[in-house]
Amino acid sequence: MSFHDVQIQTPGSWRILDGNQTGFCGGPFPTNATVFLGPQRNVVPPCAPPPPGRVQPPLDGVWLQPGDPPSDAEPITTGSGETVLRQPASWQTSNSSPVTDYWYHGVQIVLGSGPDPAVAKRILDSVRYQSGVPDTPAAESCGLNPQPDAMPTPERLSQRMVLDQGNITFDPPAPSDQPTMKPEAAWQPADKPGFSHSPLSTYRIILARYSGRYPATLNPDGSTTPTNQNLLAWVVYSAPVTPDVPRCGGWGADIFDARTGQELIANGWATSP
Repeated sequence: MSFHDVQIQTPGSWRILDGNQTGFCGGPFPTNATVFLGPQRNVVPPCAPPPPGRVQPPLDGVWLQPGDPPSDAEPITTGSGETVLRQPASWQTSNSSPVTDYWYHGVQIVLGSGPDPAVAKRILDSVRYQSGVPDTPAAESCGLNPQPDAMPTPERLSQRMVLDQGNITFDPPAPSDQPTMKPEAAWQPADKPGFSHSPLSTYRIILARYSGRYPATLNPDGSTTPTNQNLLAWVVYSAPVTPDVPRCGGWGADIFDARTGQELIANGWATSP
């Protein structure tokens, strides 16, 4: 198989998946015997340390993505005579499974070693470079927004939207509703310099009347009174480019008070509205 002119050989039974399907916590290989091609574009959540005594089983796998080595990467020669750069000995992996990083012609090779270390060695020894070879197709690929930071045309909501299992409701604004906040300030908030939008998502900027179940004030009788009801708001609404493929982004809504500019909700959820 080939990725950015770098070729490797893996057993024919291994699955070949898009890099967005790699694991988050506990190592990049959530299943055994898998090849991942391309970068992980999801926002990786913070990972809690594993419970004491829990050992991640060694898994075979390889992940190829664009990458440059650190300055202290160590050159080694493979069994076939190729020179690759290996992660420095001082590096500590973030999981307990044997995973080693290599770099070769602008490609980072993350190599997992399973119960039989000879499998990983054969993969490393198969590394070659050949210019102009097409990338191998990967299953479960995510569609990409070619210009995720290009601001969409602001719009006024025309019909009710109910999101996040009913926790968020948007209604059309009244014809007389005029925002004080500019939509550009919702798209690129001043308090988030350098903020970039996910290439896995498409976006809309919507003027709407916003009501939310949460946050809410608890009343003496045990009922709750929602804090935000029928507020004029700018909504940056995002949806996956490829909603039918798992782990290709999620739905979300960043909500701003259109009169004060205050961010009310920065919300995202994984399932469809």
